[in-house]
Amino acid sequence: MIQLSGLTKSFGERVLLDNVSWQVTDGERVGLCGPNGAGKTTLLKMLAGFDEPDAGLIVKPAGTTVGYLPQDGLHHHGRALFAEVSLAFAPLLEAQAEIERIEHALADPALPDGEHETLLVKYHDLSERFRREEGYSIDLKVAQVLQGLGFSREDFDKPTETFSGGWQMRIALAKLLLGRPTLLLLDEPTNHLDLDARNWLEEYLVAYPHAVILVSHDRFFLDAVVTKIADLALRTITDYHGTYSKYLVEREARMDRLRAAKKEQDDEIARMRAFIDRFRYQATKAAQVQSRIKMMEKIVPIDVPPERKRVKFTFPACPK
Repeated sequence: MIQLSGLTKSFGERVLLDNVSWQVTDGERVGLCGPNGAGKTTLLKMLAGFDEPDAGLIVKPAGTTVGYLPQDGLHHHGRALFAEVSLAFAPLLEAQAEIERIEHALADPALPDGEHETLLVKYHDLSERFRREEGYSIDLKVAQVLQGLGFSREDFDKPTETFSGGWQMRIALAKLLLGRPTLLLLDEPTNHLDLDARNWLEEYLVAYPHAVILVSHDRFFLDAVVTKIADLALRTITDYHGTYSKYLVEREARMDRLRAAKKEQDDEIARMRAFIDRFRYQATKAAQVQSRIKMMEKIVPIDVPPERKRVKFTFPACPK
């Protein structure tokens, strides 16, 4: 379970998060939503460790691994595509190299008996780990993910620096998916994907065994992938369990209730102010006036988020 406890984050006088407590459990797939500038990317960066909160804590269980895909700005060079993406399995590849080194050493007839026994034990332990962590299927896994994200087999041996910006992000995404972090953070992962790759990613994430938090403007992608929506607005986070479409309905109903409560509060404040203004200087009403002043001081104003803009397009009918 990942927990935010009393988290606060500001930029200058602008407060993005104010004393927020929130949690994500292992296996949840969370769509992080909210208006532009609400702090979605900032929250992902704090969860990834690339930014720090002003106050509060981000609590992660021991052994948590975090993978973060930004919207853009990544570039790879110096290796072929397949070799670069295989680095997702770097510890296993190192174990494989050590296994091969031990095999060569054991083939040496001049190796002392004591060292031979020590190497045999190490060889057994490394081989068992390599088998247990599915090291023998590394090439198959890399090929499947690369092809799922739209790379052809002819691309596998191409230098990574020959790929354009959008394909660079696909390379980064492939490495993240293969690394299988226990907390996967994706900022607009479908931006650089065509329809086939987007559909493949959708299926991959639905089967992902760990926590996923993603930001996306693709409502159909969110509908297919997430198990809950975290709405970031008014400096806090509100959870809506279910699909994105269900979130839209429930959020609108919540906003209606909030607007009604706000109107009722505003009307009550207006009535108390009118009473205070009318009887402020009448001694017989002094106690009632003071009572209402104290009541007003205790009122916590209800904040209602501004209406989110909706863009509508109208296309003229095509001439026959």
